[in-house]
Amino acid sequence: MDNATIIARLRNLGSLPDDSTPAVDDFPLEEFDELVQQLSEPLEPSHSLTLINLGAPRDTSAHGIEWSLIHAAEAISAEALHDILLVADDTEVKRIIEIRLKNHYKSQV
Repeated sequence: MDNATIIARLRNLGSLPDDSTPAVDDFPLEEFDELVQQLSEPLEPSHSLTLINLGAPRDTSAHGIEWSLIHAAEAISAEALHDILLVADDTEVKRIIEIRLKNHYKSQV
C-alpha cells in the first residue's frame, strides 16, 4: 500500500481521541497504529501535515499512539517540518514536535 492510500485510510478513521474520554473505546487504535507503521520514507510534507492534524487534542494522550504519528511526521526535513507547523492544527503531536524541533535547532548552534 502506498503512502497516499495509507494517509487516506487514516483520514477516514479520523483524529485520535483523548484517552480520558469514552470516544477512545470505539476508536480503532490498533488499526490506526498499524497503518502509521506501514508508512515509508520519504514522506510528502502534506502527509506529515495530515499526521500532525490527526493527533489527539493538545495536552492529551491516545494510549501513546501519538508517538507513532510524531516519528512518522518527522520523516521530512527540519525546514519543511517547521513550515508545516505554522499551518498545523493545535494537537498534542504538534506540541511535541515543536519542542523536539526547537531542541534540534539548539543543538545545531
